[in-house]
Amino acid sequence: MTTRILLAGLALVALAGCNKGNEATGNAAADTAAESNAVVDNGDDGNNVAAQVVAMTEQVRNVVFIRAIRDAGLPCEHVDSSQRLPDMNGLPLWRANCKGAGSHMITITPDGTANIVSRTDR
Repeated sequence: MTTRILLAGLALVALAGCNKGNEATGNAAADTAAESNAVVDNGDDGNNVAAQVVAMTEQVRNVVFIRAIRDAGLPCEHVDSSQRLPDMNGLPLWRANCKGAGSHMITITPDGTANIVSRTDR
């Protein structure tokens, strides 16, 4: 089974704690308006979601992976670990090992799409 999930939002949520230089103005309405007007352009290097996922710690990356796996409707109680494997078709590839539910192979595209391949027979 192959499933595609858009990870741009997940990566942004995971990186929200790493935001530097973006401070709230103290005006809730202005802050909310600024957030809703933000444009995400995954076409340039600064917004390459695949590169952002590669740069994450394993712990943060596993949070992104569990959300992608669950959003795809696949079984996974918790991502215990993930290992980076050789790139596939020029995209970063990981094996996400789920507690009690096997493993899922995940590639991430620069625009934030997660391609998940699962084998239920292993």
